Amino acid sequence: MTGRRLPQSPKKLDAIPGQRQVDAQTMAMIVSLASETTILRARLDACERLLVAAKLLAPGAIDAFSPDPAAQFERDRQRTQSMAKIFRSLQEGAAADLASLSPDMETNA
Repeated sequence: MTGRRLPQSPKKLDAIPGQRQVDAQTMAMIVSLASETTILRARLDACERLLVAAKLLAPGAIDAFSPDPAAQFERDRQRTQSMAKIFRSLQEGAAADLASLSPDMETNA
């Protein structure tokens, strides 16, 4: 190990002139998710290697794991919460775009 610490949070993106807010939100979401995924993969790899080296986990045991119904329920709950958090900015941006429409456009829809 090099001793280099992984970043704890993604860096803020610089604004692009003329970029729509929804495009900026989408790009920020993608960069944030990519950063989080990279950090999580590195940490998971370290955990798996340490557990196998300590003979607490057989190689391939994680891939062979099948959660019981209670664990699957919890995974589904966490996934739902994560997706709501990830897509919140896009939903808020879409709501703001709809709110900014003129009353004439809303009645013609």
